[in-house]
Amino acid sequence: MSAFEDAVKTAAEKSVLKIIAEGGWVQPDYANRFKLPPEMLADIWKMVDQEKVKALMAKRLEQELADRVMNHLAAEIATDIKQILSVTERREALRSVARKHMDEILKAGINP
Repeated sequence: MSAFEDAVKTAAEKSVLKIIAEGGWVQPDYANRFKLPPEMLADIWKMVDQEKVKALMAKRLEQELADRVMNHLAAEIATDIKQILSVTERREALRSVARKHMDEILKAGINP
């Protein structure tokens, strides 16, 4: 293969890769998409119960706020627990208490 043929091949490969990388090989045909008449949209908007929409938005907002508060609290608690357990002596003391109570719980469970 000649140097010219190699150059053409390389240029063609780069061109194809550029088209793929930029997403130009898949383009929606916006000119032929379905259009809703503006009057229809206006009529639909008039039929919407805006109070229901407000209520649904409030409910979703309440849930989102509750989730965020709970996530924040969980992160704070996890940080506090990590800090408490970072001291080796304290961690071993807690393990000792846990073992003692686990032994008592297991003994009680074995002899009903």
